[in-house]
Amino acid sequence: EKNSKADDVYALRVTSEESVNKDLSSIETTLNKDAIDDYVSLIKPYIAKSMYPGSPLVAWDMLALLAQEKQASYDVLDNVNLHLSELHPSAFETVKQWMQASSFHCHHRDGLELLNALIPPKPNRGLVLIDPPYEQAKEYAHLVDAMSKALNKWQNGVYAIWYPLLSPTRIDRLSGEVVLSPKHDCSNSMLTSFVELATRHQVGLLKVEFAQQLPSENVGMFGSGMVIFNPPWQLDVSLTSVLECLVHSNDMNNGPDLADLSHVEILVPNP
Repeated sequence: EKNSKADDVYALRVTSEESVNKDLSSIETTLNKDAIDDYVSLIKPYIAKSMYPGSPLVAWDMLALLAQEKQASYDVLDNVNLHLSELHPSAFETVKQWMQASSFHCHHRDGLELLNALIPPKPNRGLVLIDPPYEQAKEYAHLVDAMSKALNKWQNGVYAIWYPLLSPTRIDRLSGEVVLSPKHDCSNSMLTSFVELATRHQVGLLKVEFAQQLPSENVGMFGSGMVIFNPPWQLDVSLTSVLECLVHSNDMNNGPDLADLSHVEILVPNP
């Protein structure tokens, strides 16, 4: 499930290979690096080309790693039913071209509409990744409505939803004054609605947030969050280990004040 800008879909060229390699190096020297070794090894070939992979490529490469671990051929991927949704015309063409080498499905369609059309899947298990651009404040409410419909149709699905951590204030481009950011609290409002949905449907809800820098009027998005409906067993333990690694790496570069802004939290326990 993908609904994003063009650069997110395939691979985005980065401006400084040196800075990215520095970040990877600090991650690799942390105590809990085993938790993200697979991811680091996955993205290194892209970083070497001054690029990083978007989530469809990460999914593809992780499925390939899974096939290798099981000492199976790529035919194992034939049993995986993967649907990607992309609205941006040029991004859709990129994904469509990439998908020709697989049996996966690419849709030039709104991702939330597609979600409602495809669930429940057969067999009745799966993961939905929702990664909206959040360019407009109304997208948060649209996502809450889509999740309400999705849980009514497919209550036991695993839904992973990315959201931004936005600074409460920003510098107005016209006046140069510090003003309230109009979308800074949208993520919190959305999470409150998600807690109500999870409680009503009696499903678990897990939240993980990572702050890369301190919020300020000079920084729009200071970190990222992900909320997971029906999180798999002990996912909170695994994510805590990963987060400790990232926070330790971040502290080495930016100071210790950021640690309090990064955490894993069970919002609604699994029944």
